[in-house]
Amino acid sequence: MDWKLHIAQLISAGATPGQIAERIGVTANAIREIVAGRTKSPRADAAFKLARLTPADFVDRQPVLNSVTGHAAAKVLIDTRMSKRALRARLGLSTDKQLAKVLQLPVEQVEGWEEESALPAVPEVLRLLGAQAPAANAPQEPEDPDSARIVPVEVA
Repeated sequence: MDWKLHIAQLISAGATPGQIAERIGVTANAIREIVAGRTKSPRADAAFKLARLTPADFVDRQPVLNSVTGHAAAKVLIDTRMSKRALRARLGLSTDKQLAKVLQLPVEQVEGWEEESALPAVPEVLRLLGAQAPAANAPQEPEDPDSARIVPVEVA
């Protein structure tokens, strides 16, 4: 069996290396090694599990986006290390123009991202992935202006 091709088909259906690895009991790095061609095949027990996986096993995980539940469903199913192509597949989008509209970014910026590399950590992507830092207008703890001047005191 051509493991590299089989994994590529699973990824094109929207699977991430992490999801494939979890299902067959190996690390995501083991999947990436096969895809890169540095490893020819997984170990025997993982190979049997991998052979049973089909693209249909991952298609049913695509969220149905709507105005009420779609965003929450997408956050659960999207991994911060996924590629642009995988994100488009997860969201049911076919073009970079549609992805740019969802992210509210310029089309040229989204088109500049590599298809198979991890998504960039721009605020719009992090917000969609649910990994965004606190908003600037969120209440923050006040800073102590004397914190740098205070030194530990040793008690005899």
